[in-house]
Formats: sequence, C-alpha cells, structure tokens
Amino acid sequence: MTSVADLAISLEDYTHVSPQDTLADALNALVRAMVGSVARPSRPRDRGILVKASDGQIIGKLSIWDLLSGLTPTFEPPLDPYGAVDDRVLWSHWLRPEIAARAREIKVRDLMRKSPKFETIDERAPLDLAVHRLIRGRHLSLLVTRGDQIVGILRLSDVVTTVNAMVNSTTPQRVSA
Repeated sequence: MTSVADLAISLEDYTHVSPQDTLADALNALVRAMVGSVARPSRPRDRGILVKASDGQIIGKLSIWDLLSGLTPTFEPPLDPYGAVDDRVLWSHWLRPEIAARAREIKVRDLMRKSPKFETIDERAPLDLAVHRLIRGRHLSLLVTRGDQIVGILRLSDVVTTVNAMVNSTTPQRVSA
C-alpha cells in the first residue's frame, strides 16, 4: 500500500520564501517553480510555495489562490446597500498600474494563515486518507508531518499521477452475459 511518505517531496526540493518577503517576491518564486527544473522535466510543476521562518521551520504555505487573493481589491463601503453589485464594475480596474507597487508593499506574513490541522497529514498515513483530505478541502497540497515537525509536502499533482498509474495498471475484466 502506498503511503504519504512514498509521494512526499522533501522540503529542500520545494520552493520557499520568508515571512518578511513581499508578495512580489513570492509571485516571482512561484513563477520560477511553475516553470520547473530543466534537470527534472518529468516532475509536475509546483503550484505553491512554503513559508520558512529564520530558524528553518516551515510555518505555512501559500498557493496560487493565496497569492492572487492578496492582490484582490477591497471595496468600502458597499457600493450598493442591497449588495447587488456587478462584478465587472468591481474588477474592471483590478489589474491597474498600481498593482506592482501594492505587490511590493504586502508582506508574505500578511498573506499567511496558520495551516489548519486538516491541511497536514502524517507521513505514515495511507494514500487513500490523503486523497480524502485533498478532495474534502479542495487543497492543491498537504503539509507532511513527522510528529510535530513538517518534513515535506504532498502535492495533488503527484497523487493524481499515482492514481492514474493505479487505474492503468489494472486489466479490464470482461463481463460475460
């Protein structure tokens, strides 16, 4: 039976930023990770980055969604007291020139949220539990733990690749009537 440890990526092999880095730094790191390594072209690309404290401990993760959400404009007070606002109006100027300045002001620590327990999984856990947690939370990854320490990351893309191999390794059975 496949365990989480069989598929987890070590922390050294995953992109990380510090809490003091800016959102612009995090976006740059993520884009480099998404391109991938020339040395390992078959490895699926990363869709998130880890946040590493100065003592080397992983204190969180940021997904593609978290980084884009960090640039989301805020609108106060509500434009319509009944809440009926056309999304096109709200988002029409979202990607304006000031976005670069904003991305250089926002810190990674302000984007981070504590990783809830359901975004972690023990390295000894079976693959089926990992699949359940990924589906239930619609996560792109889970932080892999050994005791209280984060030791790796399990990506949805690696799980899908493994499940695909399992599906393709079985011989279809003919049903006779």
